[in-house]
Order: sequence, then C-alpha cells, then structure tokens
Amino acid sequence: MTSRVCRALSALVLFVGAANLLPGSADAEAARSDSLPVEVGINQVSPQIPNFTDTSKPITFAGQIRNTGTSTLRGVHLEVWRSLVTTRSNLGSANGEGYNVQTKAVKKFTELAAGAPQSWKLAPTELELFGSYSPQPGVYAIDIDAFDQNGVFLGGQRTYMVWKPMDMSGAKQTRIALMWPVVGQPGLTGQKKADPSATPILSDQSVAQQFAQGSRLSKILNEGASLPLVNWLVDPDLLYTANTLSGGYFYPDTSPANADESSPSGSSGNGASSRLVGAPGTDPKDWYNRATTVLTSQQGKNCWNLLYGDPDLNTLSRSDPGKNMLKAIGAVNPPVGPCRVNGQTGQTIAWPSDGQADATTLAGIAAAGGSNTVALVGSTQVSGWPSAHAVLPGSPNTIVYDSYLSGSGVFADPAKPAPATLNNAGVLEGQVWLAQTALADRDNTGRVLVVTPPRDFDPPQELLQAIKSMSAGTVPTADQWFGLDDLGKALNTPATPEHVSALSPVTTANLSSDIVASSSDSQQLYQALYAIMPDHQSDPAVALRPAATWWRNHPGDATYSQTVYSTAVADHALVSIVGQTAPLTMSGKSGTVPVAIRNQTTATIKVYLRAHTSHTVQLKVDEDQGVHPVERGQSATIRIPVKGEGNGVQVDLYATLYTCADMSQNCTYYPASLIKPTNEDGGHTKVTVKVSRIGIIALSLIIGSGVLLVLLIGLRVYRAKRTHHASAQDTMAS
Repeated sequence: MTSRVCRALSALVLFVGAANLLPGSADAEAARSDSLPVEVGINQVSPQIPNFTDTSKPITFAGQIRNTGTSTLRGVHLEVWRSLVTTRSNLGSANGEGYNVQTKAVKKFTELAAGAPQSWKLAPTELELFGSYSPQPGVYAIDIDAFDQNGVFLGGQRTYMVWKPMDMSGAKQTRIALMWPVVGQPGLTGQKKADPSATPILSDQSVAQQFAQGSRLSKILNEGASLPLVNWLVDPDLLYTANTLSGGYFYPDTSPANADESSPSGSSGNGASSRLVGAPGTDPKDWYNRATTVLTSQQGKNCWNLLYGDPDLNTLSRSDPGKNMLKAIGAVNPPVGPCRVNGQTGQTIAWPSDGQADATTLAGIAAAGGSNTVALVGSTQVSGWPSAHAVLPGSPNTIVYDSYLSGSGVFADPAKPAPATLNNAGVLEGQVWLAQTALADRDNTGRVLVVTPPRDFDPPQELLQAIKSMSAGTVPTADQWFGLDDLGKALNTPATPEHVSALSPVTTANLSSDIVASSSDSQQLYQALYAIMPDHQSDPAVALRPAATWWRNHPGDATYSQTVYSTAVADHALVSIVGQTAPLTMSGKSGTVPVAIRNQTTATIKVYLRAHTSHTVQLKVDEDQGVHPVERGQSATIRIPVKGEGNGVQVDLYATLYTCADMSQNCTYYPASLIKPTNEDGGHTKVTVKVSRIGIIALSLIIGSGVLLVLLIGLRVYRAKRTHHASAQDTMAS
C-alpha cells in the first residue's frame, strides 16, 4: 500500500509539473490537469462469462490505448488488475488500485505518440485472472491499467467478470421484468393529397425511413422476439402511423432547386411550401405486418399499451391547456392492435420521460387515464423500495423501475450521445448488465426488478447476448443468477405506500410553452371540424403528436408543431359562414335573413346554426335554426325568420356555427378558448338589418288617396265624354 501511495503522489507531481510547462491559459492548464495522460479503451471481452469448470481457459481483453497529451510517452505498459465488488453502488471505475493479476500477458509500448491510438490485446487464463482454482463467488472489477516505467498510474478502463454468484450464502436468483419499448418518431401532420386517395403527407421523410429494413424499429421487433421474455411497451400511434403509410405517402422536397415550387396538398386544400415527392409504403407495410405477427405470437404475449401518442406527461401536467390535452389523450380509443388482442387490455402504461416524476406529474397521469393507468417511474432510492409496485399520493397504481439496471451504464440512449471514447459501448454494457444482475439480490431480496431501456433503444449485440446468457445454454441451470419475468407479477404483488420525494425529480427541460399552446389550439380546431363531419374518418391524435415525449430528446419539435398547427388552421377555415357586405332592408313586419354556409371540405358536413341580436325589441329572431347538412364543395343558404318593430332602425343580427345540438358555449365551431386566435373567424357572421316597416295609419292614407285619385280620374273622363256628346248633337241639328 505504501508503494501504491508513493506512485500516486509521484504521478500527481509529474503530471502537475508537465501541465505547468505546457503553453496556454491558466484555465486550459486546469482543464488538462483534470484528465489522465493516457486513455484506455476496451472493445472485446471474450467470453462474457468465464468457464466455471476449467480455469485454464483464457479470457481475452482487447482494445486501444491513446496518448491524450501533446508529447510522446515512452515505456508505457498495460497491466490487469482485479478487485472484488460487493454492492452495485460501488462498481466504480479504474483507479490503479486492487490486486495485480500475475500473468505473462503484459502489453508494452516502446512509444506512444500524442493522439495516435494503438491496439492492444491481453489474454490471461481464468486461474491467473481470479488468482485461484476456486475463486470467491461474486463480481470482480477488471481494470486494464496503463503505467509508466516507474509504476506511475497513467489511466485505465474498467469492466467486470462474474464468478458463480449463486454460491454466495443466501443468494437467490434475481427476477427481472424487462420492458421493451416500441416507440418512434411521430410524423402524421393531417395534410393529405387533395384527391380521392387522400394520401398522407409527412412532415419529414425520416418518419417513413424509421420503418425500413435494418432500421432501429426493425431490429427492436426482431431482437425482442429473440429474447426469452420481454414486456413490450407499445405506442399504439406508431402502429397506426405505419399502417396509415402502408398505402403510400408524400413528403416535401426541400432541396434548393424546388424550394420555390408549390403543389396543392391536403384533403381540404391546404398547401405545402415545396414540391411533393411520392413514395410507396412498402417499408411501413412490411414493418406493420411484422409487428402484428410478433406481438400476436407467443413472444409478444406480454404486450402493454402506452398512453396513445406517448404524451410528454411532465410538460402537459404543468398547465391548464396541457391538462386538457391529457384528458383528450385519455379519451382516444386506439385502433384494434396487438396489445388489445393478445396483451394486457385492462391497463395502460403512463411513462414520464426518463422516469422523472413529482406530485404534479402524478396528478397529470391520474387525470389522463383514470384508475386503469399504471404509472411507470424511476426512483432515487433504489434499494429502499421493498417492491416495484407502490402506492403514491395521487397515484395508487405505480411501478417503480430499477435505476441501476435502467441507467446509462447499461442502456445507452442514442438521443443523448456520450462523449467519444475508444470503448465499444456494447461490450461494456453487456458486462455491466451481468455484474448488476449478480449483485442485485443483495439489496433487493425477493423483489421483481423492473428494467426500462430508453425509448429510442438500439441494443448492441453484446448486451443482447448478456441478457440471453441465462437461456442460451452457456451457464448451467444451477448457476443462473437471473431470470426474466412479466410485469404482471410485479403488479400482482401487494403495493407498498411510498413518498413522492423518493421519485427521480424532474430535471430535464420540458417542451416549450409555444408547442403546448399550438397543440392545444390545433386539438380544439380539429375537434370542432371533425365533430361536424360524422361520416368522415378522422385521426383524433393529429394535434396531440407534437406534444409526444419523443420530442423531449430529439430536434425538429418546433417545425413539426408549426406544420400541424398551420394545417389545423387551414382545414378548420374550410367551413365558414359567408360574410354579408351590405345592410339588408326588411320591408314589412316579418321576413327572412339569408346566411350562406360554405363547405370546401371533401365530405358532407352537418352543422348547427344559432342566430341572435342584442336589440330584441326592434328585431325578434328565431334563434335555434337546428342542424343543416351541406354537401362537399357546396354552399347552402339558411333563411333565418325575423320580425321587425320600428321604422328606419338598423339592427345587427349575429349567426354562429355550432358542432352539437344543445349549442352550448363549449361547442362553438370557432373555439372560444384558443390561446392564439386565428386571423379570421369564419364560425360566425354579422348581418346588418334595416327595419323599414310602414305603419297602419300611413297605409290607410295611402289607400284612401289612391281611391280618391281613381274617382277623380273617372269623373274627369265622364265629363269629357258628355261635353263631346253635346257638341255632336248640335252639329246634327244644324
């Protein structure tokens, strides 16, 4: 130990001295002093699990080494060190400590040029690695450490080896409920080709590309089916999207050459800013068929639906518009899919981003799904939970997953790329999985551990091999230290009361308030439009997709949200009341006021009309006009009966479109609670009516004057005739 301390002190002195000699600012020197002069990377550990019956077998470690400094290093060599790890919290990293493995497998480097990686390979036997024919059962940290010729530690990389953990006193097999997310990028915008095919128009070609052969989603299906047992977490909207694209799709060609061209899009006439490119739906169709096959087979028997569209629960639970959206999401009935046919039909999984949750998030989950929703959250106190099934204030049905096994050390998240290293991440992840599962029994005796990879999980082969290791025949049955279970076993365990403070706090940034506002408005506009199109197939999740959890860790959320919002505004405006330009004059005591309803959609609509005026003395209106069908692409004129009092009075009559028969404030066609009102409100119109009624006395005088005029004219004619007749008689007499 004394020599180790001396070497560490020498390394510190030499490193600090070298840093002081390098040019640059004090900040740069401080930054360099925080790193080690040599980086060691591991990209091969073979086999993953040692041979428990023949300690003469070699275990191969291979990788690369790199000089991180600016000058050549000489006399560097690699050594293998081991140390026994007893708890998951102490897995740690390479530090130049432990027991030096006495082996001939030592790699020496005459020179290490700055920045240039060199390969290395070490293959000690099991006897050399563990130091005994009968090693102590447990988990061993294996460090590949670099030293200089004076024995000064320069850097290293740690991995793990497990030796017969079931031989430990009181050891029990760790039971794991492994979640397997089937979640992807939302992409349906509501835009469709303006022809009978109504082919969908995507916001981005990548939405369809995610279903291609060899893609992440393709591998998720195949690799999940290859495991002994997983719990599929399926976003029903992903299956809906793939099925919708199966008949073909379009996407905007945003290349500079076509940026100024335009092509009509949308079933209702909304447009795209660039030329549209058509594509067959072969890949989405193949993926959908494969998903249906897998999830309805024996391999897919443990299938659980996420909330439709996998909404960002942390974001939406923090505002009134967001809470209303959660309620709308809870009301969406997913199309009949595999998880409804073959899986857990009675319960839906609500999964906050990265398992982060607090009291507000739990309240949002409760509002979204009711009693049949299971919250899937993480905890900062892994060893403190006696069961994965818990009761939390406001969330009686909660599953708390294991943060150690679900963490970044095991499952890399492609949406959060780690700093570049010389390591093969999959190799290290596989060994961490084996070590974690071997130690889990010590702090979670008798508990089913729920393990959740990230949503856009893309598992490397080495990790898959480690997960399958207990069923692949490589480990004798008596030595298998973990097994896979279904989530139902955890849910069937009696729930224990816990405190919200034990959950993983919400630390990552929520979606912007603009996206929530646009999504909320889009949802209201879509709901109003399709409420008056009863015979038209609608997609109630169009406006909800911009608030999906996917966008929390991926770019493009603002652009996608704006596309959906613009489409919603344009489609909603296709149904409107034609405005009245000039005042109407009503002559007489009663009459009708014409109001034209225009339908530019491709479906017949049924809309309700109500008229009213604030001057009820001068103009009486039959308010409830009932329901009126309007054929697609047509206009219909509704004549509103009115009665007028007074003469020469101008009265404003207002006509409003509604989507429901009771014509309450909550179902006006133009929603009253929009956060960002649109430029034009075609949901109501104002008609100015000029009441020009003639009174009874005036009418009597007019009639009397007419009769008198007729009499006077008749008398004048009579006299003229008599005068003419008298003149004629005188002439004859003469």
